[in-house]
Amino acid sequence: MDFVRLSPEQRRAMDEDGFLVVRAALDPETVAHSIEAVDRLAHSFLNKPKVLDRPEYNQLDLRPGLLREEALFALVAHSATVPLVVQLMGPNIHLHSTAFICKRPENPNMLAFRRGWHRDIRMARDLGHAGLPRVGIKICYCLTDFHSTQCGMTLMARKTHLRQEPLAIPEGGVNPSDVEVCDLQLNAGDALFFENRIFHTAAPNLSNRASKVLMYGYAYRWMKQEVYLEKFDPAVLEKADPITRQLLGGYRDVDTPPWALQRWAERNKVSPKAVPWTVEKTN
Repeated sequence: MDFVRLSPEQRRAMDEDGFLVVRAALDPETVAHSIEAVDRLAHSFLNKPKVLDRPEYNQLDLRPGLLREEALFALVAHSATVPLVVQLMGPNIHLHSTAFICKRPENPNMLAFRRGWHRDIRMARDLGHAGLPRVGIKICYCLTDFHSTQCGMTLMARKTHLRQEPLAIPEGGVNPSDVEVCDLQLNAGDALFFENRIFHTAAPNLSNRASKVLMYGYAYRWMKQEVYLEKFDPAVLEKADPITRQLLGGYRDVDTPPWALQRWAERNKVSPKAVPWTVEKTN
């Protein structure tokens, strides 16, 4: 994995807004190969009859089996994006989740449906909303353009990663009234990074084309990977490069140091400050 330095502006965006955009993270050839792969996986969905009046019928959230496709496997340690995650979280991470989300056009004359605003990884269910830490970052790769509002891009509630309470949705409404809701304008090949604490939701696709994105979620290794991620044969892991092997869960347990990314961080002088177990106290 090559080294790309996280800029101060990118760190500030993630710290202050809860998300950041990396333009042209995938080149046109990689976008094309990724679309070929996801279209094979989503063949039956993409060929269903259109039913514009049923939003739930027109959305696919496909999670198992993505990494069996060579083009999608190659994104696990993608050099334009994953180095930024390492610099934001440190080297002790692995791939936590994958998803392909496709939304076909909907009827623009239908009433707005309930959005489903949420935070990822469900920590708030157990710990409440106050004092939550950043434990995961998702990379959303755009495979189609998102040049207008309500064309299928995930909505971000800016700065809500620091919110200490639930979102307030007006009665009869679908969006919160006291935060900035961002419907980002992105190009195919752009990547949207967002962390686990930010409130976000699915958005309708009122355009005239299907929207397509890939999601790769990274989290600390002491967090269990999603159950649908493939358990790769040891022979497959052995052939992978060391960083990809770590990200796919190639170490036996979380007490094994994250050697691959730890050495990568040391080599590129971006190792996080060590956290000691004890300190010497002077009288």
